[in-house]
Parts: sequence; structure tokens; C-alpha cells
Amino acid sequence: MTANGRIGDDGVDDPRTVVISSPEELIASIPSMLGFPPGPGSVVVICGRTADGHAGPVVRMDVGLLGGPGSPPGEGDGRDGADGRGGADGWGGAEDCRSGEGEPSPVVADDGPARGLARFCSREGVTDVHLVVVHEDCADGHSAGLRAEDAAAAFEYWLGLAGTQVVGAYGVGEFAHGSPWVDLFGMVRGTQVDPDSTEIAAVHAFDGRVRAGSRAEIERLYQVRDHGACDDDPHGRGPARLEGALEVDRAVRAHEDAERRLEDGEELDDDELAGIGRVLLDIAVRDEVYRRLAHRGLCDRDGRRLLWWSLARRRPGRERSVALLLLGAAAYFAGSGVHARSALEAAVAADPANSLARLLLHGLENGLAPERLRRVAAA
Repeated sequence: MTANGRIGDDGVDDPRTVVISSPEELIASIPSMLGFPPGPGSVVVICGRTADGHAGPVVRMDVGLLGGPGSPPGEGDGRDGADGRGGADGWGGAEDCRSGEGEPSPVVADDGPARGLARFCSREGVTDVHLVVVHEDCADGHSAGLRAEDAAAAFEYWLGLAGTQVVGAYGVGEFAHGSPWVDLFGMVRGTQVDPDSTEIAAVHAFDGRVRAGSRAEIERLYQVRDHGACDDDPHGRGPARLEGALEVDRAVRAHEDAERRLEDGEELDDDELAGIGRVLLDIAVRDEVYRRLAHRGLCDRDGRRLLWWSLARRRPGRERSVALLLLGAAAYFAGSGVHARSALEAAVAADPANSLARLLLHGLENGLAPERLRRVAAA
């Protein structure tokens, strides 16, 4: 199979693809695909190409499909399919999907996410997927292996009704060099290669994408505040408004000047940061910064990233919310669903009136692909 790279600076798919030619490499690539290693109780689905030729999402579900002790409950996160909608930690989402009457299905603890994923694959024209079930001892233990097989069978059944083929299904207890894996639909087994040695890991390292230790670690990243951060909003609750296009252009240029200074190693004092945060509350300024982000995504030491992190960590709620929105949009454009969701949810928590953050979250939950969003945003 092939895995997608990143979106190019012109808003179209980067032609780079990563070819995965063995189960060992597929399994070892998952932590880099998601941005963190999924823990026990997860079902990871690597979707093939969609009907329009784009790479499908990498979906992680953590909903207790495996049953028994040690299976964590759902996280209440549509990204992970906890409520039956399915969801993607790469990008995408799915709605509930019902079977035809009289068609028996495998019995598992909860096959709602499998049905939801089938609905998504049908809608997007995904013709094939690979599954990896993460469950303790499933590669060696008999009962754990049977539970993993049941979970994989539920996905195969519902996806088959949607016309999507499960090309391979594998079971692992963890993601680590030398750990065992097993083919859940066959007699093949083996040991894993080093997750840090895969081609996808190398591509992501080159692009400055750092793999976290867990999903919770990523969520905490967007909740952190600096010591001494300003928490009192000095602007009141009304919308900020600049007078005319010239004022908006001047504010956008000031934002870009701050970006360049940060890239050059300079620092912004609190007054300068407050000025940048204030003008970003103007919808016209925010929308222009957002549009330019869609045209040119972030790189590792991008001054925009440094500026938005400073605003998110040091400024009060509404300014913090806009900065988190922009960080979440950048992650969404790059195809990093878990970072996008974490940032956008933090943006809504900081300012429930942030309608653009809510809109992007809705797109994330309903499977709006990054390249589609980026083209709309760049228009």
C-alpha cells in the first residue's frame, strides 16, 4: 500500500508517497501516521485511496470493542469513535451505518464504530483498508487472540457491506522493536521492526513533526499556560473592529513582521504581543491570516507557529482562542487530525463563541479531507 505525505505549499497534494510493502513496516509506521503510539484497546484502520484519488485517513478507535479486563472505555471523542460515529486520528470521521435486515453480523461488545466507519468508506469511495488491533497478549494468548479476531471480523463484515475490502488484519500488544504481531485472518506471524526506522518516520522527522508518547500528551500540549500569563481580557466581550481595508492591511503586515522577527531569533515583549493579539480579534484580520495559512502551510521553525504559541500560552481567552484556531487549522491542513482536534477543542474551551473553530471541528468529525478544506480556505 501507499501512505500519503503532506500537502504542498501550493495547496495540492505533495507528489511524495511512501510505499509500505510488508506487515512489519505497516505496523511500525502507525505511531508516525497517528503522531503517537495507540494503546491497548485500540483498533487502527489505514484507509486506502478515496474515489477522488486522495489518500484516506488513518482511523484510531478506542471503544472497548475487545471486551474483557484491560479494555479501556471510550473517550467520548468522535475522533475515536466512542459514540458510534467513528473517527480519525489522521483526518476524517463517519456516521452510523445500519445493515440490511436479516443479515447476521459478528457479535462483539460494540460494533457501532465499525458500522460508522463503513458509512464513511462508502461515502468517500474507499475501496480497501488495513486493520491493526491493539490488545494485550493477542499475538500469543488464545483468549486475547480470539477477542482481537472478533473485533477484526466485525470491521470486515460492516466494511464488506459497504463495498470496502479488508486487505489485511493484524494483532499487536504494543508498538516496539521486536514485539510480536499476528495475522488475525491467517497463520502468519512475526516480529516488529523499529518504529523509528520507517520511511514515514523519516519523512515526518524531516518535516519537523514530533511524535508524542500518547494522545493525552498531545491534548495537554494545547492546554499549557505560561507562568504569569494574562488571563483578564482587556477588550471586553464585544467583537473587535478595525476601520477599513487600510487598517486591516496594516494589521496583517504587523503580524507578518512579528513572524519574521521571531524566525530571526528576536523576542516580542508583552505589549507587542498584546497588540498582535488584539488585532487578530478583528474577523477580517483573522480571516486573511487564515487564508494565507491555507496558501502556505507551516514548517518547523515557522515564525507564525512561534507567534501563535506565544499568544496561546500568554494572552487571555479570546486571543488565545484565535491562536489555537490557527494552530489547529495548520494541523488540519497538514493531515494531523489528533493535533487539529486537540487545538480546536482548546480554542472552543477558551472562547465558546469561536464559530470558525466549531466549524472546523464539525468538518473534522464529518470527514472533510484536508485538501478540500485547504482549497476552500485559500479561495
